[in-house]
Amino acid sequence: MRTRRSADQPEAVSESDDQSLKEQRELIEFDLECSMELEDNIFVCSLYQDHASDSAIYNFLKKSRFYNLKQHRWKLPHTFSKLIDSNICSPFCNIVSSIVKHFWGDATAEGTRQVVDTHATDLPHLEAKYPGHTSRPSIAIKAEGPSFQLPQTKAGDILGELGFSNVAACIEIQVGGDELKPLEQAARVGIYARQIFLKQPNRKFARMLFLTEQHVRLFHFDRSGIQYTQPIDFHKEPDIFIRLVLGLSSTNESDLGLDTSIQWEIKHGRKVSGTVTTREGDGNTDKVYPLKYLEPVVLQTYVCSKGTICWSVTDAETGEELLIKDSWRRDEWTFEGTHLRRVLGAPGVAQMISCEENRETTRELRGYKEGDIVPRDFYNRTCSRIVMETYGLPLSVSMFTDAKQLLCVFRDAIAGHQEMLKAGSLHRNISQENIVLGKPGAKPGNRGILVDFYRATSYDPENMSGTQTDWTIGHPKYQSVMALLSESLGERTLVHDDNDDLEAFLYVYAFIIHERDSFGERHPPGQADPLRLWIKYEENPKTVAKLKRNWLEKLQDSLPEDIEERWPKECLEVLAKFKAYMNMSVNSLKIRLLKEEPLNKEWLLEELRLSYEKHYRYVLGFFDDGIEALERAEAAAAEGNGGDDDDDGDGDDDDREDEENNDEDDDAPPSPCPPPGAGGSRLKRRREDQDQLPHAKRLTSESSWHDPTNPFL
Repeated sequence: MRTRRSADQPEAVSESDDQSLKEQRELIEFDLECSMELEDNIFVCSLYQDHASDSAIYNFLKKSRFYNLKQHRWKLPHTFSKLIDSNICSPFCNIVSSIVKHFWGDATAEGTRQVVDTHATDLPHLEAKYPGHTSRPSIAIKAEGPSFQLPQTKAGDILGELGFSNVAACIEIQVGGDELKPLEQAARVGIYARQIFLKQPNRKFARMLFLTEQHVRLFHFDRSGIQYTQPIDFHKEPDIFIRLVLGLSSTNESDLGLDTSIQWEIKHGRKVSGTVTTREGDGNTDKVYPLKYLEPVVLQTYVCSKGTICWSVTDAETGEELLIKDSWRRDEWTFEGTHLRRVLGAPGVAQMISCEENRETTRELRGYKEGDIVPRDFYNRTCSRIVMETYGLPLSVSMFTDAKQLLCVFRDAIAGHQEMLKAGSLHRNISQENIVLGKPGAKPGNRGILVDFYRATSYDPENMSGTQTDWTIGHPKYQSVMALLSESLGERTLVHDDNDDLEAFLYVYAFIIHERDSFGERHPPGQADPLRLWIKYEENPKTVAKLKRNWLEKLQDSLPEDIEERWPKECLEVLAKFKAYMNMSVNSLKIRLLKEEPLNKEWLLEELRLSYEKHYRYVLGFFDDGIEALERAEAAAAEGNGGDDDDDGDGDDDDREDEENNDEDDDAPPSPCPPPGAGGSRLKRRREDQDQLPHAKRLTSESSWHDPTNPFL
């Protein structure tokens, strides 16, 4: 980032530079919202005490040609207005370099730590949205070691000797004019911190300094956000400043905020292999897993976040490929491993091998001890590590390759969700990223796997107090109508139940149908596609809820022609049935429940939760029917008739329909509604669906909630 010199002599900044800075700040805006200023300097004074004693610091200052003991001042220019651009950072760089060389002599001699003036050097960013971005820290601490490597392009070309992949810390300098406000300072160094977290994925925290002619301020970045100190007069308190410089250039990677349980072997400046070390169940035994890939397969981009990072590793004893997941949970969230333990051995859900529940906390990283009072706005996060079986990579249901596989993936993931519910856990964050393909050749039950239980909650149908729907959990694209409305309903918010998650499964399926073809290839949605509006208005949950209600109600609306052309009718029929079922759940049941008297509402909601097996029986039936229909079509095609022969010429496929009726399970529940098929639709209405149309009407009448045709209670 360029640094303006003063109000009198501003550095020329082009429009493109201003736009780039605006875009970079946009990416850290959320992190800035999670920032807090310390009221005192107890934290900063406690840091790095073992790096240099008071006497060692005094002896250095006494001999230093950059500090005047009599004046208690570093030898900096009294004015910077006459310095040319290239010399702005030079006086500060000389001071910092002299500290590092004196105290870390061996490291500087060996080149493992080096102070570099980078105010005119572009360091490339790692950003999918803005791939061409760079920034220029005033000073960077160049580092070598098992966590650092030279910057490199995707093609494998070395970009240069310095990049955010081999920077221990950055120092930003502002001279001349009024000091920037703390949040503006945080924004400048926050841009560098974000890149360090992205380029150094084993980071737990990063610390930066902001220097003016008179003051230094420390900025600490971790998964709880940003913590920064009061401005410190580094002339009058040189010991604090020296220890900060030593901490930010330490040869101990733990001091820099790096997780040393993740390490790489470096050759010719680049990572060539790596390992992750975990603690086994007894807490006393270490197990080392070789990395299959040098970089993580999942990497959270925001600093202030759960910070999920997933590593693909190999069990050296068995040769099995596994996944190691590191994440930081807030105190009010249940540890993900708690839910994974409940479903050990169950099909359709991720299987845990081992875990470390409490590795470290952001509270500890910020220097708080047991019993200390923390700021009111501080939300502690605890790091956990889970070793689990690995499934499809990349981790997304959108990597399916044919229509039948898609239906099988959804069917088994939904069945896994039911197993999870039976075990006493409710997922609450169904999304496209959390439904993954099973292992190659997986048997029925494990063709689709439900993962990522970090926002799951314990589930007891008879006692669900405190588990209301929450619009802050999940993405608006996939959230249920009730979850979206929770922002505006307040105390009237309903409890989050299995139907909310089933509704989210519907939206995931709908987006795939609308945005892809039956071979998994992506197709941009058309301008008239109603699902586009869910994304357009995602910042307004109430609007998205209204859009989803309208979409659910329009049962007979035909799909755009291009969607019908690229999907077999069996998949579209699953969508139609699933949509009609959830329309009754939302518009004929949940919305009506909001108007019930409190006591009656609570009783009905409990009845609804206790009927969960009925809900899954319906939804799984849609997918089972779809899979069977596709298999029949495949068998017919293999026989050469394609399933299109009609001997009597009446336009009906009598044989196939009779076969369907003969194969029906007499105990299976009827489909709750007909698929849209009247009036020339490509979809045919099955005989058992003919009498289902009045259900929604009966549910909205004044009749008893316990109508025998009610598919929910």
